[in-house]
Formats: sequence, structure tokens, C-alpha cells
Amino acid sequence: MTLWLLTRTAGLTALVLLTATTCLGVLAAHSAPAGRRYLVQYVHRATAALGLGAVAVHVVTVVADSYAHVSAAGAVVPFTAGYRPFWVGLGTIAGYLLLAVAALGFARGRLAARPAWARAWRGAHGLGYLAWALAVVHGFAAGTDATVPWTQFVFLGCLAAVGAAAVARVAGPAVAR
Repeated sequence: MTLWLLTRTAGLTALVLLTATTCLGVLAAHSAPAGRRYLVQYVHRATAALGLGAVAVHVVTVVADSYAHVSAAGAVVPFTAGYRPFWVGLGTIAGYLLLAVAALGFARGRLAARPAWARAWRGAHGLGYLAWALAVVHGFAAGTDATVPWTQFVFLGCLAAVGAAAVARVAGPAVAR
């Protein structure tokens, strides 16, 4: 029971942190004032690192919980888990995309040295949106508490937050880079 509680807590914590990361990334890229852009980017990176840590705890605890029927192989090879393999597989893919985006984030300074590389970085960094969306679907479909009202509120709140950030980005004035 303790592992199950820790697994779901880590999963929801990861979702909230990665939602904050996504929102901050959207706002830092477009609407943050120049003087505060560095602060927004710093918090964006910090929430991303914390979110990845929560994902790691989520994966380790779900594998350690024999009741979950997710082996180590089922956690790292998409669509092979013993429990809801398709939905767990989407979570695995989301995790890989998050790791790829994090690696690109670490390499950003070097990639920004050339305009063509900077454009490529922005495009690849956009995979974070896909990772976040897959994580939401994974949690809603594979999560054991997906039908509990407070959990649905968390999912809907995360969707609303990213939706609002996206609207603010599209509707707001462009900020010079």
C-alpha cells in the first residue's frame, strides 16, 4: 500500500511540476519581460529538474510494487507492461521524450551559438509539449485514481493552465529576443 501511495503521489507531483515547467517555458519564450526572462527560465529549468526527479520516483516505485504488475522491462520497453500496456507505454514514451528534451536543454548554450542550430533546438525542444500531453493521457488512462474527483480536478487544472499559457502566448505581444 505504501508503494502504491508513493507511486501515485510521485506521478501527480510530476504532472504538476511538468505542467508548471511547460507553462513557464511557454511564457519565457514569448511574453516574459526581458529583465525577468532569466528568472522565468531559471524557474522553468528548476521545475523541469524536480519534475524529472518525481518521474524517476514514480517509475522506481511502480516497478518495486509487485501489485502494479509493471516489471523493469515493462517500464522501459513501451507497450510491454503487465498493467494497461498501451497507457503505460505512452508514459514510457513521454519519459523518453522528457529525457531527450532535458538533454537538449543542457546543450542549449552550445546549440545557440549558431542560428541554424538554435532553430533546430527550438524545434526539438518543442517535443516537450508532446511529452507533457502524453504524460497527461498516461496518467488519466493508467492512473488508478483517474475517476476520483480531486484527481480529475488536478488533471483538468493542468490542462487549463497549459491552455491558458498557450492562449497568452498566441494572443500576447511578441517580445524581442
